[in-house]
Amino acid sequence: MAKKAITINKLIFFFKRQIWRHSYVRFKDNPLIYIAQRLYLVFNGLFVERHWGYAAQLTYNTLMALVPMFAAILAIARGFGFEDYIVEWCRQLFANQPNTAKVVLNLAKSYINYTHTGVILGISLVWMLYSVISLFNNIEAVFNGIWGVKKERSMGRAITDYVSILIFLPLTLILLSGLSIFFQSVIGHLPEFQLLTPILQELISFMLPLSILTLLFISMYTLLPNTKVRVSMIFIPALMAAFSIIIIQSIYIHCQVFFASYNLIYGSLAALPLLMLWLQLSWYICIGFAELGRANQELTDGRYIGEMRKDSPREKLRKACVIMSIMGRRQMNAEGPTDAQLLQQLTSYTYTQIMRSINDLIKAKLITKTLNENNIEVFTLNHDSSKLTMGFIIRSLLGTKARQRKNSTSLHINDNEETLLNKHFDNYIKSIDSIAVTKLTNKKDY
Repeated sequence: MAKKAITINKLIFFFKRQIWRHSYVRFKDNPLIYIAQRLYLVFNGLFVERHWGYAAQLTYNTLMALVPMFAAILAIARGFGFEDYIVEWCRQLFANQPNTAKVVLNLAKSYINYTHTGVILGISLVWMLYSVISLFNNIEAVFNGIWGVKKERSMGRAITDYVSILIFLPLTLILLSGLSIFFQSVIGHLPEFQLLTPILQELISFMLPLSILTLLFISMYTLLPNTKVRVSMIFIPALMAAFSIIIIQSIYIHCQVFFASYNLIYGSLAALPLLMLWLQLSWYICIGFAELGRANQELTDGRYIGEMRKDSPREKLRKACVIMSIMGRRQMNAEGPTDAQLLQQLTSYTYTQIMRSINDLIKAKLITKTLNENNIEVFTLNHDSSKLTMGFIIRSLLGTKARQRKNSTSLHINDNEETLLNKHFDNYIKSIDSIAVTKLTNKKDY
């Protein structure tokens, strides 16, 4: 038991302390630390921040919006004359659950017919759009929670974005289906390569759904969170998520004997729990690899590097003054507000160090935090940069001294010594009041 406890303690120490002693790590430099840092952040997001529970919520939301979603896609495709392509895509999507595909398609067609022929035509159409937009909104809320975004996009922008996705989704599916048919026809005209043709067919049958799913996850990870997500950070997680979905479908196909007996027991009702199981597993995969994408971006930005190392008070003052100097020069050049990413590029400080200094400057009322048109936090000076001196900034950051109550029984500082200390401090502030904060950094750096 003692050995097990020691091993567990070493493991905890490794993940919570040792891996964070390194600066930004590339995979080729130290694969173990690179992977361990990401595993820790994914575990923290899923189980400590409890993002794992989002899967059940999204499973319910998806199930409720599944028929309206397919009805909307089918209606748009019917308007362009490509309904058959979408029907075939739906059957391929539920290839491991043919009964589910049949039920969903029949319900979607009935939904469309009711919407077109019902007495309350407008209400039916609005309800269909509401169901789809509500699903997108719930997915966005989940991804915002994963990425730590507190402000959702406005209702008008959300409706515009979601309707655009709804229109372009069937067109994208039709295009990909056309590419699949094209490649299959090309392979069919290569009979002389009897050995190569089956290999190409297997390769295309694997690569095409993998590509479609990868594009789907890339779109979800980049478009739905109300923050800037770089494609380079989520490409590998999206590819891994797509590969995991294909593996789950393969496992399902190879376990048909078990599910056949399940169908015999539950009859036509078996499609519902099997669909819910498939949806929940899919959302587990989607959320898990979204956490990996978030970890990639935040580690690349240096957000977690330096969490275990505290700056000295002098170093904190120095970093804050450097940031004020950068912002002062940008104000003088009329270059607009500054964001944390730009400050990282100019200073090589970590994200954590930048934000600690930013928070200190906000508390000192030297700068103000706002949101730009892309919903990214930006920071502006509260004062004219030409009048900002090092003395003023240091005094603002240190603040005023705490007043002592005369009736307090706590230990008092000797009045004479305190007066002498205050005098020396005031002289020090006056001596650096002649130094403009914009001169702290080199002009050639900008």
